[in-house]
Amino acid sequence: MNHKALLFLLLLLAPVLPAAAQNAARYGCLSRQALLRQMPETHRAQQELDSLRAQFDRETQYNEAGFQRQFSEFLQVQKSLSEPLLRKRQADLQVAMERALAFRREGQALLDDARKRLFRPIEERLDAAIRVVGAERGYDLVIDTDSSAAPYVSPTLSEDATPFVREKLVQH
Repeated sequence: MNHKALLFLLLLLAPVLPAAAQNAARYGCLSRQALLRQMPETHRAQQELDSLRAQFDRETQYNEAGFQRQFSEFLQVQKSLSEPLLRKRQADLQVAMERALAFRREGQALLDDARKRLFRPIEERLDAAIRVVGAERGYDLVIDTDSSAAPYVSPTLSEDATPFVREKLVQH
């Protein structure tokens, strides 16, 4: 009777056991920033951004040198200027300083836009690879370990998804 009861119990549990195993959460873990740094297109985009920043820095230095020269000349002659000329020179200096500040703000905005334009397609490509790997590996969730949002993830429920994503990036 024991064998028949055990067989009956196994037959009852047979459909439930695979379903329970499928319900076990599976998580993929990776460092998104590390993957981005390893992508060749990230290096090219960074080089282009660095080149733009160097151009901006050179132009900023040129503008600042012009302002410094104008200010230095003003300091040398200010005591000899009549009141109307003194006010005009001060106003000219104010305009030059405001123009230099506006140039810095506009230049920084252009650099920020260039960064977004250069890196957005790279990040989208990485995110697409992460989604494909997540679906292929049957993950319920892929955790980016760059943040401290999940300081511990059980190794029995998760695996390092980095090599799978890296492979997917090489394939496409």
